[in-house]
Amino acid sequence: MNVKVIPYIIYRSVLSLYVVCLLGCSPDVEEPAFKRTVLVYMSADNSLSHFSHTNMESILKGAANDYLNGGNLLIYTDPVDDVPQLVEVEKGAGGVIGKKIVKTYPEQNSASQEVMRSVIDEVFSSGQYVADSYGLILWSHGSAWLPSDYADYLRSFGQDGNSHMEINVLKETLPDHVFDFIIFDACYMASVEVAYALRDKAGYIMASPTEILGEGLPYQQIVRYLFANEPVHQLLTRIGLTFYTYYNEQQAGTAYPASASISVVRTEALQELKEVCKAIFPGKEEEIFQLDVSTLQRLDYLSANFKYNALYDFGDFVSHLASTEAYSRYLESMKKVIVYKETTEKAYYGAGGGTTFPIDKSRFCGISSYVPQRPLAALNEWYKQLDWYKAVYEE
Repeated sequence: MNVKVIPYIIYRSVLSLYVVCLLGCSPDVEEPAFKRTVLVYMSADNSLSHFSHTNMESILKGAANDYLNGGNLLIYTDPVDDVPQLVEVEKGAGGVIGKKIVKTYPEQNSASQEVMRSVIDEVFSSGQYVADSYGLILWSHGSAWLPSDYADYLRSFGQDGNSHMEINVLKETLPDHVFDFIIFDACYMASVEVAYALRDKAGYIMASPTEILGEGLPYQQIVRYLFANEPVHQLLTRIGLTFYTYYNEQQAGTAYPASASISVVRTEALQELKEVCKAIFPGKEEEIFQLDVSTLQRLDYLSANFKYNALYDFGDFVSHLASTEAYSRYLESMKKVIVYKETTEKAYYGAGGGTTFPIDKSRFCGISSYVPQRPLAALNEWYKQLDWYKAVYEE
């Protein structure tokens, strides 16, 4: 992928530092304006299509009052009832926020590597939206790393009709070291396997280890934070807290119960976590198979017809395998990995007509992990294809 924007970003940073050093003594010199470009990629040719329209309106409302801070906000949307489009949010007459159509596409598969890559190139490699900072929001269905063809209700990220994108394909599609942050507005994407696979794609990853309710992120409230001139971990913490608060305040009798879990991962800290886990997991296959998974904090409910759970709290899982000393090292490492985490006391799941089960906050580490189980032979084999498995399970 063409990532010519990177030298430019470095140049801008060095030049700004030089100017500040040269002119910093002058009280009349203002610091250069900060600018960020954010792309929202909505793969919405699926059951979430109507939410893409309501989220679009929410984004436009959230962009009012100069909340873009001089930055660029672009939205690629591919709903069921319209052709795919790339639009730019901009001020219209009288300061009214509107959208300008940048490009209209023929009907295409937005869950394919080729399409996603072309849209990312259009925004981040064209030179038209050069900025000091870059962010990406990936919006669609999700199921962590679980493969779409294992069962028809399992996905990784993205759905377009009957097509899905597996996590290793997403890893190959996204450019390295371009994004300051990636936010998943999709279910289940806060997993250690996903974070490790995308460790070179962004400095921070924000996602949920459980389901995200259909309404998704409260964009009207969070757009201002996407473009805030502050450290990325701070703005993502603000977004995470806003998301949690928005859903935690849902009252009984509304469309959904209070249900939200979210975390922010610092990807550079995953290398240390990998080394810590490399001393825990190898040679433990039989011990893992013998775990009573009913005692673990489960985080998924994929289908009423699927008798097994696949995703559990990562920290709870590690606590059953590690020695006291190794677990202590794990906890210290996780303090560096998890910038922010929060969850409601219950999680709501749409499968089977809707169900809830409790989440023990004292055991909630912020990310999930697959727990290999003897009856899940096919998933166990799929799991061996992942970077995380190769990094920490193989001796």
